[in-house]
This record gives sequence, structure tokens and C-alpha cells, in this order.
Amino acid sequence: MFRIVNRLIQWTGKYKRRIYIGFIYAFIHSIFTAIPIMLAAKGLSAVLDDFNGVKPLEGRDIWIMLGAMILAVFGRYLFSYLRAITQESVGYEATADERIRLGDILKRVSLGFFSKNNMGELSAAATTDLSFMEMFAMNMVNTVVNGYITVIVLILFLAFYSPLAGGIALAGVLLSALFLHLLEARSHQNAPIHQKAQDDMAESSIEYLRGMQVVKAFKQEGVSIAGIRKAYNDSKKINIKIEVEYMPFNCLHLFSLKAASIAIVAVAAMLTYNGSMELPTMLMLDMFSFMIFGSVEAMNNAAHVLEVIDATLDKLDGIEHADIIDKDGKDISLQNTDIAFRDVTFSYDKVPVLRNISFSIPQGSTTAIVGPSGSGKTTICNL
Repeated sequence: MFRIVNRLIQWTGKYKRRIYIGFIYAFIHSIFTAIPIMLAAKGLSAVLDDFNGVKPLEGRDIWIMLGAMILAVFGRYLFSYLRAITQESVGYEATADERIRLGDILKRVSLGFFSKNNMGELSAAATTDLSFMEMFAMNMVNTVVNGYITVIVLILFLAFYSPLAGGIALAGVLLSALFLHLLEARSHQNAPIHQKAQDDMAESSIEYLRGMQVVKAFKQEGVSIAGIRKAYNDSKKINIKIEVEYMPFNCLHLFSLKAASIAIVAVAAMLTYNGSMELPTMLMLDMFSFMIFGSVEAMNNAAHVLEVIDATLDKLDGIEHADIIDKDGKDISLQNTDIAFRDVTFSYDKVPVLRNISFSIPQGSTTAIVGPSGSGKTTICNL
């Protein structure tokens, strides 16, 4: 997962500095997340001391606790807000730049590029795939990186009061990471198939819509819709397959975290029973056990979604590295807008379409290009 997260951060280019700043805000946010639990334990300890006659609980103590709790809640809100406004919009801004970059590349590639590449794949890359990226890319980065930042901070707080409980929490996270890795490996196998299913749906939908008039004219609805039904059925099958293979590893991932939570409660109770731990500390560990793994539990979806994003980045890289016709070209000022062809020969890959074509169209004139089907009329207009 971290390889894909790093790749995603590098893909954002000039915006990655904001992502790193967001990680700092997430770290401070996790500290403020742990503070209320420690304050609750401190308050409970003060109540027990008052009950046992050790130290009376004064109104001043209550107001200090209340102020500290309000400060902790405000700190969580503030740094969560700062992280959100710093990181969340990066996905939308980076994909907007990517769309412009793709458009600039596609308008400068040879016409043979479109015949060699699947039109549905190109259409999906500029629409569906980039929409998926802008909605989920930064969300997944936040889930993985900030999730582990939060759990590491909470484990350190936990280990300060009980190294044994901290060790159990760490073991639970490591075991969870193992099952997430297995889930990611399975998703890595399914991601290219899922990507192809998405491309096939886009291609078949475009083909169906473009040929709608011809289909209606010759009453071939049944034949024409067979392709689109097959594409959508293939997409349904791969999505069901992904869910079926996702469930076992997801259950093991969640089970390892829940088992670690139960073990923390059991260890805290045992240490308190043996007199090695005070009751307020035990209750604090119990509260920690219920929320310490919350940020890690949400990573089950990230393991799969990141693999889909990785496949999307592979596709975008393929388009961005396409050969450009005027790679070393530059803008020139035109004296007129005459069009002239001189001995032009053109082919799509290895299939020749035009041979030694020469003509001149003066500025402001009208020209009719006439010829049989397949003679290259559209090619001349595109050139």
C-alpha cells in the first residue's frame, strides 16, 4: 500500500507539499485524540481519591478538567479542519491538471495512435478513471498514512502506562497489516481485470450510442445491444469476484484488531487484580481499547481501492509517454490561412490511406472533397 501511496503523492506534483503538511496536522490531531481519555482517567482518579478520603475534590479541579477537555476537543476540531482544507482538495486540483495535460498530449499524437489504442480505454481514462481518482485518491492517502500515524501515537500513549498493553496493540496492528497485505495481493490480481471491464463498458456504451440511428433504421436492436450487455455482465462478474475474495481477508483483518482490543481489556483487568495497576489506569486502558484501532479498521477498503488507482496510474502513464508529432515544434505567426498539401503520403500504422496528394485551398474559399468510401476524405480533413 505504501508504494502506491508514495506513487500517488509523486503524481500530485506541485501539490505534494500540502500533503506532507497535512500529515503534520494529522499527527497533532492524534495527540488531541488521546488527551480526552487521559483526562477522563485523571478525573476518575480524583473522584476515587475524594471518595476514599485521600484528597478532597474541589470545584477548582472540576473547572480545570472541564477547560482542558474543551481545549482538547477544540484542538481535534482545529487540526482536523486544517488537515482537510490542506489535503482534501489536492485530488480535484491534480486531476484537473491531469485532464489538461492529457488533452494537450492527445491533440498532438499521430492519428495512428487512436487506431492502435482502444477508444473506450482512452475515453474511460479521461472521464471515469480520473473521476474515480479525484474522489478517492486523497481519501485513500488520508486513510492509510494518517490512519497509521494515529494508531502509532495512541500505542505510544498506551505503552507509557502499560508496556504489555502497548505490545499487544502493536501485535494486533502488525497482524492486521499481514492480512491487509494478503488482501492487497489478491486485489492486485483483480485490478487489471476490473480496469478492462470498465474500459469495455465505456467502449460498448460509446459504440451503442454512436450507432443508435443505424440500429433503429435497420431494426437491429437485439444484435447491437448484445455487446453492451456482455460488457456490463463481465463488470458484474469481476465485482462479485472481488467482493467474494475480499471478505475472508477483511474478516481476519478486523478479527485481529478486535482480538487485540479484548486482550488489552483482559491484561488491564489482570494487572489491576494483581495490584500492579490502579483502577483509574485500568479504566483508561479499557477506553483506549475501544477506539485505538478505529483508524486502522478503515484500511480494508483502501487496500483494494489503491490497487485500482495503481492500475489507473499505469494507464495514464502509457498515454503521457505517447509519441508526439511536433515534439520539438513551436508556435509560429501565420501570414495567411491558405491550406496546401505537397506530395503528402499518410498511413494508419502500416495501412496506406493517402499517396502523393497535392492541392491548394486559398484563404476564404470553399472546397468540396469527393470520393468513394475509404478513399481518405476524413483523413484529409483531420490532417
